[in-house]
Amino acid sequence: MKKTIKNIALLICVSIFYSSCDSIDFGDINDNPNGPTVAVTSQLLTSAQTSIGTDVITSMKGILYTQQLAEGQYPGDSRYETLTSNYNFWYTGPIQNLNEIIKINKDEDLKAGAIAFGGNNNQIAVAKIVRSYYLQYITDRWGALPWTEAFQGIAFPQPKFDAQENLYNYMFAEIDEALGLINSEAGPAGDIIFEGDMARWKMFANTLKMTMALRISDANASLAKTKFEEAVAAGVVTSNSDNILFTFGTDDGSDNPWEDRFESRIDYLLSNTMAEWLRSNLDPRLFKYVEPSRDGSTTTPNFPGDIDAKYVGADHGASNGNVQDFSLPTTTVTGVQDYQSPIYTSAQVKFALAEAKLKGWNVGSGTTASLFKEGIEDSMSFWGVDQADIDDYTAAHTTSTLTEIAYEKWVALYLNGPEAWAEWRRLDMPVLTPSTSAIDQRIPVRDAYDPSVADNNPANYADVVSSQGADDLHTKLWWDKN
Repeated sequence: MKKTIKNIALLICVSIFYSSCDSIDFGDINDNPNGPTVAVTSQLLTSAQTSIGTDVITSMKGILYTQQLAEGQYPGDSRYETLTSNYNFWYTGPIQNLNEIIKINKDEDLKAGAIAFGGNNNQIAVAKIVRSYYLQYITDRWGALPWTEAFQGIAFPQPKFDAQENLYNYMFAEIDEALGLINSEAGPAGDIIFEGDMARWKMFANTLKMTMALRISDANASLAKTKFEEAVAAGVVTSNSDNILFTFGTDDGSDNPWEDRFESRIDYLLSNTMAEWLRSNLDPRLFKYVEPSRDGSTTTPNFPGDIDAKYVGADHGASNGNVQDFSLPTTTVTGVQDYQSPIYTSAQVKFALAEAKLKGWNVGSGTTASLFKEGIEDSMSFWGVDQADIDDYTAAHTTSTLTEIAYEKWVALYLNGPEAWAEWRRLDMPVLTPSTSAIDQRIPVRDAYDPSVADNNPANYADVVSSQGADDLHTKLWWDKN
């Protein structure tokens, strides 16, 4: 009985305490006087840009699908075993951070404080450019995506999907608006790509715009021509000194993902597809892209003096357990924490210009042949090939049809998986043989939506499947017409 009375008394005391909390004013006792009252835009930008290096340009799927590299003992992606992929990270992570930068710098009550981190318009411009870069990356994976009704919270808990054509139209408008905002005020703080250099951001925006325009050239030729010509006239990457690179840090939190991948195990090897094409063409990039095999040798060396004998590719999609029989990516990539990974290079741009010349577009001086040659030269120079070897190769490879342009672009996009995969899908060149070890022996041309999309947004999921096509790895995107 006494125990019961004590428990009742305790409950009464607790009830009084909690009910009293509603009426007691604790003032600012729980406020941190040193804490920010609004998000710091420089920190948001750094966080948003980081994913360009860690989650886009060093991602593996496109590298494996286009057979630049093969896998070792566990060849899942080389066999196309990832059947669905989730896009939520992009919405809740980098894109949301960019949205917040734009919101703060437009808000009449907040933008005066935000100017401490760069001119308001320049912060907005960079956020829009990077947001368009991410949007192109994700729409080129999945196709249609929630966008105009996304980021609206409870207003649109089940957002509709915007068709890829509409997303590209949105991105063109977004980039043009961003270019118009750039002014002479300070560039954004927290910019880990260009350190606030707005002239470089103009070049990034125009090179992105040019890349997007060529991507849609089979789907909307007139718009592609207009936007491509606008971008070139405004200034794109034209030399290796212009190359847009992502520089990783020297600490474990910001260092090169390639270095992390090879610290304790070996999962990625030179693909036999890449090895044999480089070998058959006497391409000196073979010796720059990878290291010689420790234990293996090829039975079909082709270079004078058999200097390529130790450069060995692995079968794509096979379980290549004895990894030391094969060549591994060069240690200039995998052995450097602060590696500079290409986002856009002069070689990529020169091949795009060469293709534009074939189409009859107005892209300035040069011919298809001269731009094709410059693309090869810039690629080889970037990778440290000797000039004499460059001259020998270009003298032996003078044909500049679309087939040759597509092949050389594929070689030049080594380790840039997203661009290599997108351009291979657009051109269907070079001709790649799917893995014979795969259950479904077709190289994927898109990512399928995560099952949560159908579960949580069933009506709009049904609509997008009806308009875009089956939600699998083999439904071509809007711009993929070949």
